[in-house]
Amino acid sequence: MTYIILVGGIKGGVGKTLVCRTCIEYLESTGKSVIAVDSDREVQDVSELYDSESIGFSDDLRRAMEPDKILEMAETNPDYIVVNLPGNTYQPLQEWLITTGSIQTRKAPEGRPQFIQFFITDGCWSSIQLLQKSLSEHNDNLPHVLIRNSGRLMSSPDWNYLNNVPEYRELFEKHCILVADYPLVATPVLFELDRKNLTFRQAIDTANSLLARRARFFVNQYNQTFDQIFEQLPNLVEGKLKVPKKSQKKVTLDDLANQLKKDISSIESAIANTKNLKELAAKLNVSEETLNLSNEQYQKLRDKIPAESGSKSN
Repeated sequence: MTYIILVGGIKGGVGKTLVCRTCIEYLESTGKSVIAVDSDREVQDVSELYDSESIGFSDDLRRAMEPDKILEMAETNPDYIVVNLPGNTYQPLQEWLITTGSIQTRKAPEGRPQFIQFFITDGCWSSIQLLQKSLSEHNDNLPHVLIRNSGRLMSSPDWNYLNNVPEYRELFEKHCILVADYPLVATPVLFELDRKNLTFRQAIDTANSLLARRARFFVNQYNQTFDQIFEQLPNLVEGKLKVPKKSQKKVTLDDLANQLKKDISSIESAIANTKNLKELAAKLNVSEETLNLSNEQYQKLRDKIPAESGSKSN
């Protein structure tokens, strides 16, 4: 089966082209047959570096059938077709998918290519709203991989803040989404690669330079991201992914305090009911004295904790 990967995010400036470039390099490095398609007519960053086809999506009815070439390519049975989408192609792309009957079901019928949406986000509110729109457009018939681009994070050190956004959590309750975090690459590294018109793997092969070492480090990082994605693609298509636990409930300070009380009680009970303290200590790889001391400390800690936790979450 041929996978047609649509690399986009509707919103501009989220790093779609970089993800597309590295996706192509990753797949080629694993020995897969790949056809690259650059649909960005204004800035063809993909075409400049890789052997690719230039195929646009347009509102112009005279060019509405141009993307049909992608389906014709799929008939040659490559493993993957990777399409770089600019931010202004959302509506013509949706119309093309509908009129060609490309995503009538989540799992493509036998003999037909399987479409996958790589949705790149920078984590801003407008990007999350566009993700909502993209997910609801086709009744889950277009499997989505949400790629959170760490290179576009601003002041936040990670993506945990999204777990506190109800609209974001609801997406995982309503839809089957695969989430992957894309690594950060330093802007000067990208600048030098673009200036010298090099792919990451070409940079690695040039010489044992600082640029080569930095490129190698980034390649190793994005390989891990794509390993995760492509290993899970069959499950994503089947809709068998589970809601990430972090998206379901925020753990509060009260939750932690109550769990600690239960743990202390369980440990005290286990030690008190142990007939052979020496054997238990051996299994835990500690001395009997350590076990007794630990029990005394647990008792002191328990005595300091009120019967009902009055702690408040901050």
